[in-house]
Amino acid sequence: MILIRGLVGSIVLCTVFFLLSFHTKDETNINTCKTYIHGETKKIIEVLDQSLVNLDSVKDDAAGKRLKELYFRMRKHYKHVECFVEYYSPHDAKYFINGPLVKKSELEYGKRVYDPRGMQVVEELLFDADSLDRKALAYEYQYLREALKAILPKIQAVTFDERRLFDMLQFELYRLSCLNLNGYDATFTQTNPGECAWSLEGCEQLLQVSSQPQDKVKYTKLLSLFAQAETYCKSAKSNNTFNRLYFITRFMNPLYKELVLLRKELKIEQTQVNYALNLASPDMFGSRMFNPLFFSVNTKDTANNALQSDLGKLLFYDPILSGNNERACASCHQAGKGFADGLQKALSFSKDSVLSRNTPGLLNAMYQRNFFLDGRSRQLEQQVNDVLHNRNEMNTTVDAIISKLNKSIEYRKLFQSAFAGSPDTSISYYGILKAITEYEKTLDSRNSRFDKYLRGNYTQLSAAEIKGYNLFSGKALCATCHFLPLFTGLVPPYFNDTEYEVIGVPATKDSKEVDVDKGRTVVSLVAIHQHAFKTTTVRNIGITAPYMHNGVYTTVDEVLDFYNKGGGNGMGMQLPNQTLPFDSLQLNKQELSSIKSFLLSLTDTSGIPGPPKRLPQFEEAALNKRKIGGTY
Repeated sequence: MILIRGLVGSIVLCTVFFLLSFHTKDETNINTCKTYIHGETKKIIEVLDQSLVNLDSVKDDAAGKRLKELYFRMRKHYKHVECFVEYYSPHDAKYFINGPLVKKSELEYGKRVYDPRGMQVVEELLFDADSLDRKALAYEYQYLREALKAILPKIQAVTFDERRLFDMLQFELYRLSCLNLNGYDATFTQTNPGECAWSLEGCEQLLQVSSQPQDKVKYTKLLSLFAQAETYCKSAKSNNTFNRLYFITRFMNPLYKELVLLRKELKIEQTQVNYALNLASPDMFGSRMFNPLFFSVNTKDTANNALQSDLGKLLFYDPILSGNNERACASCHQAGKGFADGLQKALSFSKDSVLSRNTPGLLNAMYQRNFFLDGRSRQLEQQVNDVLHNRNEMNTTVDAIISKLNKSIEYRKLFQSAFAGSPDTSISYYGILKAITEYEKTLDSRNSRFDKYLRGNYTQLSAAEIKGYNLFSGKALCATCHFLPLFTGLVPPYFNDTEYEVIGVPATKDSKEVDVDKGRTVVSLVAIHQHAFKTTTVRNIGITAPYMHNGVYTTVDEVLDFYNKGGGNGMGMQLPNQTLPFDSLQLNKQELSSIKSFLLSLTDTSGIPGPPKRLPQFEEAALNKRKIGGTY
């Protein structure tokens, strides 16, 4: 079937389909989807074969021009089936087909280091090289060809039904908005808007050949929205001037919503998979879009979460949990400072030194897959456990905490109530960790002015703030690491992978030497993670200074200046594993000011609860002198 481009073509095709009978469970339609995906994938392989022929047979400058033309043809076919490849073969997509241009290593795969492979390597060789490296190109073409050939049998073998088809389409719309448009790929060609149009074409085509609903008006509207979004992308004059925020709010949000409503009309059930995204929610950036169970330890103990959270709040502010009854979780995580502490580095338990790293804020902490700046903890509960036991932080033990809490009649009653109906009605370490983490899960900060704008209130942002987001996600390359909507390194739309970056943070503000902290490499034991740290959120950056893992910068302007210079390498350091582009971003003062304005629009303290008015009493009078939130 010929791809339909533009509004008129979509409506004409839609009218033809209305003459057909409606079969939501027609296996023929699903097989047609598979045929389309299989055909587009074979076309990519055919283009690779043509590229190899051109690489071998043509020896002059015409070869480079022809290879670039073939590259764009390959990208178009790939974008048509990207939703399928990313859904059924995310590992292959990331490591062999279309992954970012950095070495990768994950603890799940031991100490293995993956070199960049696939289309983005081909892109770099074709568009960012002074001369054509024929040997390297031939290798990448052949490597990519084999990776795609391995996809072909999978297309026929996978369980493919309408539930998974709609999953794929919804994930792709989310991926385009939060990842692809923000510089994840097309790094050198800068063709992100046009490639977005190709992806939308593929989604539209799969939708058209899969099913046709009874409600002709709704279906026509959806196809029209696809066509309008494609047209807007194709009209972009350049990647840097493309108004991403306008496109996301005026085109992608309505398109996503209509797709979800169509799914409901067709009565296509949700896939029984614990996704990070709640695919039943029609609001792409609404408050219910995330599935909280995805980010938590999955327990059956959910009946009394509210009571456990209330108990956790008391424990969070109670210095009784520390070894000396003077320090609380809230000592270093203060509500008025975004649950950070405002210090370059927090004071140690002994008060005679400071900790090795800056204290991160806890707002939105539940929406993470790794904790601590080196990512050594995989669960929020484990993070709390590590802090309690750390001799430089809370310096306590399980037995000591439980022993002290049992000396309070109030605490014993609170635990009995919060864990009623479970085996943990007595004070237990499980109960302590569960209560504190349930409280931390309430620290949800996703209702900033920027969020309200995303959801349709277009009075919330100024022109400078809108420009700032478009720079942030375009020319300034910030969104290639801080992904919309969480603005962390947790990669959408599956939110399984946390990215760690080597940016070359200096030891002191004026130093030309990188900070000595080894970062992620202490955990992963691989050299590429030397000085690598988890990409933290830029939400609430206006209230969480100072910045960087060592707190070296005290203002947002200093941070922006660091990135504008190209990080450590741009400042003259020698960091061969730096993942940040080390050449200047060439942002002028007005552009930097706009980015800062946007960043400050991400501040949200509207849902932050205040401290408790009092702490539970103890039978031992001396313990009742402790201060809410600790003394240091």
